[in-house]
Amino acid sequence: MERRSILVPHDFTTVADNAVSYAINLAKQIGANVDLLHLVKDKKGIANINAKFDKIIASNAGKMDEVKINYHVVVGSIYTEIASKAEELHSAIIVMGTHGAKGMQKLFGSFAIKVITSTHVPFLIVQEQFSGIDMSKIVVPIDESQESLQIEQFATGLGDILKSEIHVVSEKKVDSNLKLKVAVHSGLVTKQLKAKGVKYQTKVLPRKKGYAADIVNYTKSIDANLIAFAYHSDRLLPQFDTFAQSLITNKEGVPVLVLNSKEAGNYFF
Repeated sequence: MERRSILVPHDFTTVADNAVSYAINLAKQIGANVDLLHLVKDKKGIANINAKFDKIIASNAGKMDEVKINYHVVVGSIYTEIASKAEELHSAIIVMGTHGAKGMQKLFGSFAIKVITSTHVPFLIVQEQFSGIDMSKIVVPIDESQESLQIEQFATGLGDILKSEIHVVSEKKVDSNLKLKVAVHSGLVTKQLKAKGVKYQTKVLPRKKGYAADIVNYTKSIDANLIAFAYHSDRLLPQFDTFAQSLITNKEGVPVLVLNSKEAGNYFF
């Protein structure tokens, strides 16, 4: 069976190195290889970039076990070529740092949203304060929208492979109509988790500091280390979606997995 691919956009910054470490650890658990990607404006200096990638691979040699690391240098824009390479490699997931400087054009907040919405492949965003990988508990926020349910397939598959405990959380609603919709959605997600034998808990979060902040606080309170949610927006310019940006750049530095629900397809999980 062909091994899965985890794609890591890399701009030779510390946070990009963190993304590589995260990807290698995840690759060991899901039986994948790691593909590093660097984007350039033209073909000048590609030889130097190849040498940098060789150095990164050598520095990670002791961590790799059966994981193979490949690298790719591509001319183009981050807003098109990451998606294109992920499709070409049939990548199961893209692991990316949020604070790239040169090639990644300081990817945080609105920039990250723009890249995430360029592809159907889930993005796992790692911040600078990343310190290891632990997916034993995964927090999965849902809401009253149908789109929020699209994280269910990926979260269930990931939880099944990693033997994680999934925490399905929702925001406390006052409106009875919305409350019913959220309860129904929670039931649909937990039904799938139960069918797969994945451990789970459900939690309705009291409204305190806003849904995004409440999700992060709950995540820290249970010592979970990943938030996974489906991104959807009716905004003409989705990069201005403050809820998604707040989660991606959360002050606690919790890694966040984002699935673009409008482009969602079939995955390896």
